[in-house]
Amino acid sequence: MPEAQAELGDDVKKVAAFLFAAAPAIALLTATPASAVDGPWNPYTGTNSNWHCGATVTIRQGVQAQSCIVVSGTSYQGATIINLASATTVAGSTRTWEAGNETFPSKECNVETRPAGRSVCFNATRAGASGHAVQAKSFVADDIAWKEWTSPTVVL
Repeated sequence: MPEAQAELGDDVKKVAAFLFAAAPAIALLTATPASAVDGPWNPYTGTNSNWHCGATVTIRQGVQAQSCIVVSGTSYQGATIINLASATTVAGSTRTWEAGNETFPSKECNVETRPAGRSVCFNATRAGASGHAVQAKSFVADDIAWKEWTSPTVVL
């Protein structure tokens, strides 16, 4: 059984590597008006008390990230923060949920080389309903490793 698990792990790594390498071509081939929210990573300027971020996760050595939900009144926005030890080519996405339902479209940040330090990938700002729970789900990948995880849940 451990051999089968190792083979499955190798297959997942191969698929992730293929998707990472093919992402720019796939994006061009499947572009629709809904993908208009795709864009670049943004410079990181810091957080304040309306940012609710989960623990820092390690994607691999030298690549760490956090998933955050930014709330102001009943408006909210997902954010994925990356922290790179050196310049690295990364891809990412930030999706949001309100009251258990995914809000569309999600935000895909381009596959691009980011400098050492922090960058952020934002989802669109959305108007929510008072009393609804909101959460962000983040995905970060480079050509070696990838992870997907969620932010804390916040009630509007």
